[in-house]
Amino acid sequence: MSGRAPELADLRLESGRLAASSATMQERAAVILQQLGRILAFDASWLAVRDPEQHRHVPLATTGAAEPLRDYFSRPEADEEVEMLGLSRGRPPMLASEISSSLSEVRAWADHLLPAGFRQGLAAGLFTTEGRHVGFLSLLSADRSRPSQADLRVVAAVTTVIADDLDRTRDIAETARIVASASAGVVLTRAGDVLPLPGLPDDRLLAPGSPILTVAVDELAASGAYISFLAPTGTGCEQLIRVIALDFARPDLDHLYAAVLLRPTGDLYGLSVLDLRVLGLLVEGVTDIPTLAQSLHVAAEAVADSLGRCLVALRTSDLTAATVRALRGGIRIPPAVTGAT
Repeated sequence: MSGRAPELADLRLESGRLAASSATMQERAAVILQQLGRILAFDASWLAVRDPEQHRHVPLATTGAAEPLRDYFSRPEADEEVEMLGLSRGRPPMLASEISSSLSEVRAWADHLLPAGFRQGLAAGLFTTEGRHVGFLSLLSADRSRPSQADLRVVAAVTTVIADDLDRTRDIAETARIVASASAGVVLTRAGDVLPLPGLPDDRLLAPGSPILTVAVDELAASGAYISFLAPTGTGCEQLIRVIALDFARPDLDHLYAAVLLRPTGDLYGLSVLDLRVLGLLVEGVTDIPTLAQSLHVAAEAVADSLGRCLVALRTSDLTAATVRALRGGIRIPPAVTGAT
């Protein structure tokens, strides 16, 4: 492999450059396969991202006659076979000749690759530096001697680099940096799993099952790309934090759904926690004073006074306008997060 060191260094540098650029994931994948083609000999290649919640692999780029692989991985049983071979559990890249069973007993080879004329191949799960499985690389050849053990070592040396380049949580983190002063953040998946957001710590308020995450998901689904609201940070409900959720869903690509960030509240215009809870209920459509008072367990007079303060603070005499401004400015505590700890 030492004779290929300059090419490997070029591939690592190119991956780093692409990761820092505005290139799409498909463009990055195509460049990676082109770079590998300059180092290794193969007839076809396939690079995909994995959606573990849908148990599917979504191709980003291919070279050569890769249609048999595309056909194979479009089938639901493909992910089961990848799991059976251990390629989704962090094992090193594998040559087809290393599979303990005969290739005619492996569905990918028996039904798709052998009939297409391929006789050797290399398969590699792509795992990030943090160990998360993000994709899959396959190289195929009609030559039984290639890819070789030497080729395997080359691929093993760059799979983490490739995985980090294709890790969409890093792209999400880069965009999320527009939220100034964020103190914590996570990435949510469609199924509600919580993943780290590179560059930011997590927080107990963003743990799986948190009411904050539930509200963020529900509101993003209803309103679009961006939402903001306030939430209590402790049992006393007096200390608040601002929650910002950004929609990053690419259902055509993977299972990543949104980034949820915490930051200081910013200017609350002198409004109290009660006032902010009143605004939260207004946004939910609760507008009459008796129902507001009952929901908040306070006297009707306290609600009336609170509504007056909210109108003054939001510079309007119209309750509908105040509700819209509270929603757009995130000047509200949704009822579902009240008391979140």
